Amino acid sequence: MSGYFWSIFFGSFVLEDVALISAIALMNENKLSFTAAFIAGFLGICIGDLGLYAIGYLGSRFGLEQRFQIFKKHRLAIAKFKESQAMSVSIFISRAIPGTRIPTYVASGFFRYSLWKFIWLTIVSVALWVWAALLGGRSLQQAFMTHWLLGLALCLVCFQILKFIIPRLSDRWLRKSLRHSWRQWLHFEFWPALLFYLPIVPLYIYLSLKHRSFFMPFYANPHLCNGGLIGESKWDFLHHLDPTAPSTLRALRLDPDLDFLTVREKIDTANFNFPFIIKPDVGQRGFGVRIIRNDFDLTEYLLLSHFPMILQELSLLPNEAGVFYIRPPHAKQGHLFSITDKKFPTVVGDGQSKLGDLILKDLRARIIASVYFSRLKDTLDTIPESGQIIPLSECGNHCQGAIFENGQDLKSPELLRAIEAIAQKIPDFYFGRFDLRYKSRETLMAGKDFEIVEINGAGSEATHIWDKNTSLWQAYKTLGNQWSTLFQIGHAVRDQNPAATKLHLTAFFKECSKVFFRKETLSTSS
Repeated sequence: MSGYFWSIFFGSFVLEDVALISAIALMNENKLSFTAAFIAGFLGICIGDLGLYAIGYLGSRFGLEQRFQIFKKHRLAIAKFKESQAMSVSIFISRAIPGTRIPTYVASGFFRYSLWKFIWLTIVSVALWVWAALLGGRSLQQAFMTHWLLGLALCLVCFQILKFIIPRLSDRWLRKSLRHSWRQWLHFEFWPALLFYLPIVPLYIYLSLKHRSFFMPFYANPHLCNGGLIGESKWDFLHHLDPTAPSTLRALRLDPDLDFLTVREKIDTANFNFPFIIKPDVGQRGFGVRIIRNDFDLTEYLLLSHFPMILQELSLLPNEAGVFYIRPPHAKQGHLFSITDKKFPTVVGDGQSKLGDLILKDLRARIIASVYFSRLKDTLDTIPESGQIIPLSECGNHCQGAIFENGQDLKSPELLRAIEAIAQKIPDFYFGRFDLRYKSRETLMAGKDFEIVEINGAGSEATHIWDKNTSLWQAYKTLGNQWSTLFQIGHAVRDQNPAATKLHLTAFFKECSKVFFRKETLSTSS
């Protein structure tokens, strides 16, 4: 046992993760006890951490701090940071954040952070880390050995927890938002999509069996890719609109991987002016929607995007709504299934509080503070003037922080006629949602003074369910009616013309993978 003990002890000087994994393997083979593995890992890692502190301390003793202008320039800020709790917190949590431990510990010695505080923080953090790693790793390995499916589930759960927590630990404002993140579980509108839509899976299976086809919703809008359920092009809707109609915002489709000069030439030729909207031609849940205010924004977007894009005029109308339209194939006129009135959240300055603190004081905004912090990260430390209104979001997407309210009281015969006239211009369009910007409630209900931002197909949702006053039961009841209707329309369309639909399974599964595994590199507009 002594040989294994010292191998773990000295191995932790080089690669502590490998040493701990080896210790777990030895424990499960009964070649090393938990106590011996813990002591070996604990002592080795503690000594290694003190070594990092010593390297930094020696650097300061040789006068390196005096040789760099940046240290002289920020001497007071460094001294203040060293004495604050932020330094202690950084030392403690860097243990759990990959890539931060070595620079943090070396910096602690370099700036001569209290040695006794460092030793105390190291002992506590290392003890917790080694204990959790050995116990958790041993349990996971045993679970994999006996119940591999359970072990896989545990790994996925742990991965999601770490994926959520670790990025937030590395930022001061995101760490503050963690105090309120648990509130998301009290309101279903903030639940993860996979959790909320889980009950829809058995409903979809039931409806598929009832209508004898898993792909029945794909027939609902036969001239759209997959009926617009997922993977449809926004341009397939927009190019049908009357360019002279007051409700039409001018739009331009751009091919992927175009260089800046080519795109700029197309923009100038089409007489577009800043600011304007740019977004993926095929996209889900508000991904990549951004306001382009200047050439720098455009260059940045083009560098990060490798997909077809839609460039669209920016609507200056102050309000936004989602109008859900349904028309059975045999009917001459449809009806408005749902209307969502979208509100853009704001905070008001008091002349004393930083913007980040104003967000955390707002009862709703603090629940999803990380969304706003990510978008406004460059201004969180500014102090808005008293009475100054700061918008937290200008994009009408729920996942980007917009507030959705039930707008069923906006329904009117005039609005239905206006929407009907637009829907009839899209060939065989039976099921979808119009996202509109509008001037006022009165003009919208009169069917006037609105502009079409986007049109969605079979993948549309009655988004009024995200109203805070909607119960979970009411939300699922609405979704049940929505999916039942979608299957019925798809069935009716297929019976009329089975060959009419544009079924593209490759596009469907490709977009599904993007929804669940997309890495968000394009921030939504601020």
